[in-house]
Amino acid sequence: MRCEMCGKEVPYLKTAVIEGAVLKVCEDCAKFGEEIDEREAKKYVKGSAAVAEKLESRERRMRERDILEEEKVLAPDYSGRVKEARMRLGMDKEELAKKINEKRSVVAKVESGELVPDRELTRKLEKFLGVDLMVKVEPVRVEKKSEERRGLTLGDLIKLEKR
Repeated sequence: MRCEMCGKEVPYLKTAVIEGAVLKVCEDCAKFGEEIDEREAKKYVKGSAAVAEKLESRERRMRERDILEEEKVLAPDYSGRVKEARMRLGMDKEELAKKINEKRSVVAKVESGELVPDRELTRKLEKFLGVDLMVKVEPVRVEKKSEERRGLTLGDLIKLEKR
């Protein structure tokens, strides 16, 4: 279980009122407030939903995840996709720029491939044009050539660099 005050992982938590908020805290943090019974906690419940929501949000952010599993990158042919979608909608670059609240030059540079759009611009273009500009990264599989192969040495690196 995780202490709502310091975030420390502990085997059990105590219920305490600290600065007017009911929190589930570790023994160390309990001394900063007044320990109470679970039944008494219902008197103070007003702010606990917000605290629980923040803790849940924090827990989601801190959870380890495999970035290759969910990582998407900009498609290599993003410029063509944007241009085709704009033309399909019968718009010129100026109209598209106004609709997504960007300059005409930004749209022109994205379509020519001069400008690699950031995440925010990519989302705007995807949403308005109805196209997917982000593609899922395929994991690269590396296979060993033989079981008896040793680890990488400096000599191996020099050979690789010469190629």
